[in-house]
Amino acid sequence: MTEVTADILWSVARHFLHKESLLNSQTRNMHAIAPHLNHWFTVYNINTDLRIAHFLAQACVESNNFGQMTEVPAHGGVEYDAGTRIGKTLGNTEKGDGPKFIGRGLFDLTGRYNYQQFSDAFDKDYVEHPEAVSNNPYVAVKAACYFWDIKKLNTYADDDDIDKITHVINGGVNGLADRKAALRRAKHALEIK
Repeated sequence: MTEVTADILWSVARHFLHKESLLNSQTRNMHAIAPHLNHWFTVYNINTDLRIAHFLAQACVESNNFGQMTEVPAHGGVEYDAGTRIGKTLGNTEKGDGPKFIGRGLFDLTGRYNYQQFSDAFDKDYVEHPEAVSNNPYVAVKAACYFWDIKKLNTYADDDDIDKITHVINGGVNGLADRKAALRRAKHALEIK
């Protein structure tokens, strides 16, 4: 299994060379998450170069090229609030749940239900402290690897099926072209033929 480094993440991402603050955030995040990726990849058997490439491609797009660990919804998250169609799907049951449980981490953990499931799995209270998923690189990576595992995405990665992985992570094909480009870069960085 290849050890993921900040240099590999740099090779997978597009770069914000024209915006210094975004470039700084991107670089800082890459250095912060790399060691945690190696730890959690071992725990969740993301242990082949093809599995790693697919994971990194999805994480790259979901985190805006590793530049941000918190989603910026168009309406601040109220579009996910209790009572909305999306909010119901995400298990948001209380007014204010939409903004409180916006997407965080490498795969944008979103919604009260998903934060509760993640909390229960690790006996930690991420419902009361959802910001921990984006503020702590260890937790950001752990959440993504946990999601990858419970959705059995190693199976799709083994089949090199980016369409199915994208559908599971994103609920559709949003950003599929970017995900395919990131996968090409990841395969190149990991020397997958």
